[in-house]
Amino acid sequence: MMHRLKGAAASAVALTIALAFALPAGVLAQEVPEAELKAALEKYDGSEVLATVGDQKVTLADAAMIYTTLPPEVGQVPAEQLLTGITDQLVSETALYEKAIEEGLDDSPEMKNRLAAIRRSALAEAYLTRQLEQRITDESLREQYDAMTKDFEGEKEVNARHILVKTEAEAKKLVEQIKDGEDFAKLAAEKSTGPSGPNGGSLGWFAKDAMVAPFAEAAFSLKKGAVSAPVQTQFGWHVIKVEDTRTQQPPPFEALAPQMRQQASQGVAQAIIAEVRESVKIEKTEDLPPAFLVRSPEMFK
Repeated sequence: MMHRLKGAAASAVALTIALAFALPAGVLAQEVPEAELKAALEKYDGSEVLATVGDQKVTLADAAMIYTTLPPEVGQVPAEQLLTGITDQLVSETALYEKAIEEGLDDSPEMKNRLAAIRRSALAEAYLTRQLEQRITDESLREQYDAMTKDFEGEKEVNARHILVKTEAEAKKLVEQIKDGEDFAKLAAEKSTGPSGPNGGSLGWFAKDAMVAPFAEAAFSLKKGAVSAPVQTQFGWHVIKVEDTRTQQPPPFEALAPQMRQQASQGVAQAIIAEVRESVKIEKTEDLPPAFLVRSPEMFK
C-alpha cells in the first residue's frame, strides 16, 4: 500500500523523520552482526504488521521502503528509534489516506493522472534496474578489472623512520650509536626535533616524490633494514632507516567494483533505452499545443 508515497508527500515524510532524528556529529548506529541479520531475514519477510489504521495495515515492508527514501544521514540513527519514527509517520500518512478515500479524492482526474505517472515511473525504473543487473555482472566487471590492471606498474614505496637534528656532528654521533646497537626508534623519540619523533621517527609508507629530493634519494637508495649516513635538507640533518620496501599494487577489485558498476551503468542504460525505443512504434505529434502550457498545473487537473 505504501508504494503510493511519492513527490511532496514523500519529501515531507523524509524531512520530518530526518529532523526528528538529527544526531550530533560522530554519533553512529551500531552495526548488526552478520549472523544476527541473517537469522532475522530468515524469520521475517516484511509482512509483519507494525500498526493498524482503520482498515489499513502498516507493515515492516512499508517501513523498509520508506527508509530507502530518506537521506543518508538518517542511517546514523539507532534502528529502534528509526523504526518508531517511521512507523509514526506511516500511521499519520495512512490516516490521511483513509480520509482522502472517504472523500473520493482517488477518483479525481488529478489523482488518477498522478497515480498513473507514479506507476509508469516506478515500472520503467524497475525494468531498467533489472536489465542493468543482468548485463553488468560481477563476472563482466572482473574481466574489465583484469584488463585494466594487467599492465599496472606500481610506484616504489618505502616505509622509513628518521631522526632530525640541527648539526652534522649530532647526526654522525647518532649513526655511531645505532651501529653500536642502540634502538633507532628509541633514539628518534629522545633526540629528533621533527614531528615524527614522539612516534619513533616513523614516516609510514611514502613514494619518492612525497619527500624533498636529498631525503628521497637517500631513502630510496637504501635496502630494507639499512641506515643512512647523515643527509642534509633545508630542515636540518637526517638519519634514515628503511623498515621495508614495496611496489604499489592496484586497488583491489572490491574497492573499484562499485565505481566501475556506476560508470558502466550510464552507457548500458542509454543502450537499453535505445533498444526499447527501437522495439516500439513511436510517432510524435507535429502540431503541438503551445509549449508554455507544460508549466500549467491545470493541464493535469
